[in-house]
Amino acid sequence: MQSNKGRYAIVGFVLLLAVVILVFGMTFLNETNTSQKFTYYNVEFKQVSTLSMGDPVKVNGVKVGKVVDISLKGRKVNVVLKVQKEIKIPSNSSIKVQNIGLLGERQIGILMGNGSTYISPQDVLEGGFDAGISEAMGLAGEVFDSTRALLATVTKVVNNTIAQPDFQHRFNAILANAETLELRLDTILRKTDPLLQTSLKNLKKASMRVNELLENTAVPIDSLLVKTNIAADHANVLLYRADSLSMQIVALTAKLES
Repeated sequence: MQSNKGRYAIVGFVLLLAVVILVFGMTFLNETNTSQKFTYYNVEFKQVSTLSMGDPVKVNGVKVGKVVDISLKGRKVNVVLKVQKEIKIPSNSSIKVQNIGLLGERQIGILMGNGSTYISPQDVLEGGFDAGISEAMGLAGEVFDSTRALLATVTKVVNNTIAQPDFQHRFNAILANAETLELRLDTILRKTDPLLQTSLKNLKKASMRVNELLENTAVPIDSLLVKTNIAADHANVLLYRADSLSMQIVALTAKLES
């Protein structure tokens, strides 16, 4: 009977030890410090991608807490952060969902500002989002889809144009006509080039002769213009005298009539 009691005591002790080890192991794995106090903050994000509960919260690269809840709040995602109570976060700090691994691991990164006021647990904060590998892969998928669609369109165009015998025949005919036109133009240019060169030389000679003629006649023309101006002055004097004479004749006629 006493041996059974001893066995029961040993089994109970082993079970108690296993529970203690289990609790200690869970506490160790969860990095829980029973004496540590925490503050909870609510941060709203437009998206959080692969962020999960338990992901770390780091301030200036130092881990100070973790994500304890993720939920939809209207069109935004509300994330509850568990942060060590002694950590004071300035109100002008930057809070972002950051990528920390090739497999899409995420964390909440807080970059402290230099403000003199601090965030309160009652405040609802606005967070940002840094694109990572998963977003890049998604964008690459969209690019591949667009490329595939473009290649299909190009293939369709080629099949409907170059691959068609009728198109090839017309294209070859266009090339043949272009070659014929090029030969004809070359022949015309070779025939007309000497004539054009001769015409340009004659035009140059005529221009030189006109310039010489203008230079030789410049002085006589200037003299003729001066004499013309003098003659115009004399004509003005004659007209004035004619007017005076006409007035005298009118007066004489009036006397004769009287």
